[in-house]
Amino acid sequence: MSQSDTHLHRITVANHAPAVRVSQEGLFEISGLAAYNEHGEEVFPDHLLLQTQYVLGLMRQILEGVGLGFEDVARLSVFTTHIGEWPSVWREVQSMVTPTPAVTVVEITRLVGRTGTVELEITASKPYAREGDGDSQEVPMASPERATAAYGAVAVVPKSLSDRDWELHTAAFLMGKGDLVFLSGLGPVDAEGNLVGRGDPGAQTRQIISTMSTILEEAGGSLDDIVRLRVFTPDMANRPGINAERMRSFKEPRAVSTFVQVSALEDPEWLVMLEATAFIPKQAG
Repeated sequence: MSQSDTHLHRITVANHAPAVRVSQEGLFEISGLAAYNEHGEEVFPDHLLLQTQYVLGLMRQILEGVGLGFEDVARLSVFTTHIGEWPSVWREVQSMVTPTPAVTVVEITRLVGRTGTVELEITASKPYAREGDGDSQEVPMASPERATAAYGAVAVVPKSLSDRDWELHTAAFLMGKGDLVFLSGLGPVDAEGNLVGRGDPGAQTRQIISTMSTILEEAGGSLDDIVRLRVFTPDMANRPGINAERMRSFKEPRAVSTFVQVSALEDPEWLVMLEATAFIPKQAG
């Protein structure tokens, strides 16, 4: 039995696995990535197949940096502006991602870049070991008391990709023993459900992050424990205000993230919605 078989169990039908069961210990979350080169320039403009192949190549480097491969991937999430082309593209690239993981594909109206057609996210599973494989840089979580040697989460950036800009979010997070806390998509409302920050994406983001902080404190954690963040906005013009608040509120290494433009949010006055996953390590001893 292979190493992957011991911690990752699949039921496969059609072109992807409807479900994959993984060990809670050793989850590996890769940030949403689009087709940018090392200079931050978009590549293969408006070409879904080539962009998908390029991003999968980046993800292979990240996986290999901690001794993993696509065989260890549990979930692949696909955000694309060209959903009609996706079935034919998936037929071309499926051989790169074997065995097939659980797959989610959704259409969005726009990515951050002007010519981007796809952003991919990956969740993988790795038997946890903090010794490292020598091909990646590991940075403990912002809360030192939560980053104990065998229990905490570490940010991972492969050496081959270390020349890229990882200030706003890290490349990946590897988690040890602990609990995952899944936060619902949250909008900019107060405890009574009233809108906060009408017309101001920064103020709305600040309100959402404040709500997240309250929720996580009640769960025994903090904002420093967030390992994945998804950002949804109806207009990319809101991105500077949203990201400025993210930079102010979250410490490095910042959570892996995906930022997409959608056609609408729950309330037409919402300029942003955030969804997060946090990892609260078990204390040693």
